[in-house]
Amino acid sequence: MGIVKALMMEMEEAQWEASDVTFFCPECKSEVDGTVELPVVYDNGDSTHLPVNVQCFSGGHSFDGWVKTDWDSCEIELDDYPEKTITTDPMRGFASDYDDYDHEYYEWLEQQEQLSRPVYRAFNQTISDVKALIAQVLLDDQSQMLARMLLAQSITALEAFLADTLILTVANHPKAQEKLLGSKSLGIGSKKFELADAVGVEDFAKTRLLEYLRAVSFHDVQKANSLFRVGLGINILPEGEELELTQKAIKMRHDCVHRNGVDRETGELHQIDQALLLRLATTLENLVRTVDQKVDEIETLM
Repeated sequence: MGIVKALMMEMEEAQWEASDVTFFCPECKSEVDGTVELPVVYDNGDSTHLPVNVQCFSGGHSFDGWVKTDWDSCEIELDDYPEKTITTDPMRGFASDYDDYDHEYYEWLEQQEQLSRPVYRAFNQTISDVKALIAQVLLDDQSQMLARMLLAQSITALEAFLADTLILTVANHPKAQEKLLGSKSLGIGSKKFELADAVGVEDFAKTRLLEYLRAVSFHDVQKANSLFRVGLGINILPEGEELELTQKAIKMRHDCVHRNGVDRETGELHQIDQALLLRLATTLENLVRTVDQKVDEIETLM
């Protein structure tokens, strides 16, 4: 077996998950937040060396490279900047957990494709719960922990809504699939496969497209907007202050989840008050309501 074919088989067989990463961007010339899809490793001596792509949130730059990872470490070397090594946490997994998760997720997804889309109601329920808890947020240490949790949950709810809405809509509409697979700017349909990969796979192109969409980090709202714009012909981003607040909250969410609430730039703890959380909740409600209405209108025309 050739080296290239063996590498392709290893990439195809690997379990991949998106991960946030902080690194020095050679283009922005500063520490930035970004995302990368990493192969999952298991506690059985697994190690892997595979090609990856690192996305920079700050300047929208993209870097090809190689990740070398095992259970204890994970390092990424960029092709065009080999002197810059990105160190991050390995994406650890347990085989039984992923098997159960995949089964439950695909079972849920198949059920939703046959029923009306419930993701809008799920988002509203989450934001309603967030609003009910905002009144408990003060400036003491314990309530600040709650504030960080509520901000992170709000952004997670947005991410889940965008992901499930796009995936379910695309799964049910061949025209949307054709647009996404045919887009040269996205490049989803240009990925090369062996003919043997399609054997036994029903609707191969659709299956691969949905796998790609499930791996997208939808808290990268610019990338999410590109997918919605190409696939469904709609813009999901708010404008002006609402867009600024949404992007600010996404960055704060990264600090809350990965830095225990510490601002990467100032080194100080984020102070999150009731007013910010309420403005964010209202902004996300408006964003999600608008997207849901646009998707409903699009679906009637497809």
